[in-house]
Amino acid sequence: MRNPSDWSRREFVAASLLGTGAMAGCTARGQTTDDESDASSGCLDDWLADANGYEGVIERYGPDDAPSVTVGDSLGAGHGSAAFGPAAIRVTPGTTVTWEWSGDGDPANVVAVDGAFDSGGPVSSHGHAFSHTFAEVGTYRYVSESSRDAGMVGAVVVADPPSSDYPAVDDWLADVNIYDGTVVDWLGHPSPIVTVGSAEGESDFTFSPPAARVSTGTTVRWVWTGGPHQIAFEDADIESGVETEPGVQFEHTFEEPGVYRYACAPHHTLGEKGAIVVAPGAE
Repeated sequence: MRNPSDWSRREFVAASLLGTGAMAGCTARGQTTDDESDASSGCLDDWLADANGYEGVIERYGPDDAPSVTVGDSLGAGHGSAAFGPAAIRVTPGTTVTWEWSGDGDPANVVAVDGAFDSGGPVSSHGHAFSHTFAEVGTYRYVSESSRDAGMVGAVVVADPPSSDYPAVDDWLADVNIYDGTVVDWLGHPSPIVTVGSAEGESDFTFSPPAARVSTGTTVRWVWTGGPHQIAFEDADIESGVETEPGVQFEHTFEEPGVYRYACAPHHTLGEKGAIVVAPGAE
């Protein structure tokens, strides 16, 4: 039998995880034995429970995004710099993820449990980077070999983007955590309401519902839950002021058919985006 020092990094990581039972019930890419690969599966939850810096949020990125993960992230408490930040992300097939070293903490590397990618030996140089393009749908768990036992683990979930009958809506909302391809049907609804700053899903910075369809002539009202928000539309000269108080703070009557994409100006980069599809005529 070879000594561990003679093993390749991939052999060592896989053997270590299997030996501790961390992969029980999971295939190499994190699927459970009944072929469940959803990001919310218990298998992934168990893996992320040990991830330093993970607070229950899987950061989501759209097809045109270029996500980066900090190696040696010091945000949060109790783990020094032995963390990936963010610890878990969700991307679409074909996305290139880049890991960037902060230079803080002990030398670290990025090694997939299933051998799909490997950055090489641990390094600590600020500015060092490693990239990998994810071509296939799946859940990819990875570690820093030197700090795995201390909780320096992460995951990349690769999933097809949500799909509806409105590609412009899907593209716009691809990085919104609570958007699943559903466009709520409000045709003929007399007074539809969108919640601003909803706590639905994984982030407080959301519109609920993120996408809805209304008839021409419908007045949509946006209700603040509190905190500073400002609605600004991409496809029309429509915007609110910056409001902070709870209650109905903005409304607009849609007279022309089309797809109207909007975002909260202060929180656009956090995924606080929405869309209104206006259908011609009343139903």
